[in-house]
Amino acid sequence: MKIKCWLLLILAIIFSIVFKTHSQPVSAPPELLKIRDSGFAKFGPYKYPPVSFSHELHAGLYRVKCSTCHHLYENGKNVWTPEHGVQECSDCHGKSKTELTVAYHMKCWGCHERLEGIYLELDAPINQCFRCHLKNIEVERIRIHQKLKKTNKKLMDAIKQLELKGFYK
Repeated sequence: MKIKCWLLLILAIIFSIVFKTHSQPVSAPPELLKIRDSGFAKFGPYKYPPVSFSHELHAGLYRVKCSTCHHLYENGKNVWTPEHGVQECSDCHGKSKTELTVAYHMKCWGCHERLEGIYLELDAPINQCFRCHLKNIEVERIRIHQKLKKTNKKLMDAIKQLELKGFYK
């Protein structure tokens, strides 16, 4: 009788371990969007690979509103909504390579530089080209995956400060 009890106990433990292991959701690495404005092609070959961007990290975890990056200005006001669709920077800013380069980069740099001013330990690219223009996006995918798994309270507080100052409208 004692042997049967021990066997049942061992089976119950094994079953609970197997069931618990298989019931936990497996978090997949985030999808990275490749952002490459086709308008650059008229200025010659690309110098860098496309930008790898995590929409899940920025719009999801960091709560950056769509209109922070996407814009359509009328009378000095951003009136962009998802119904307008997503345009490339070159649709409005493609007169010169310099103008297009500045427009393309400022949407990222604007927030990243402000965040760096508030949060010195920021792990966001600002002026290192190959932090955004990656040849191997798997390294970035792993970095973003780690950020999504463990929230950084100091960073979230810094983002909240930017939000309160009106940078995430």
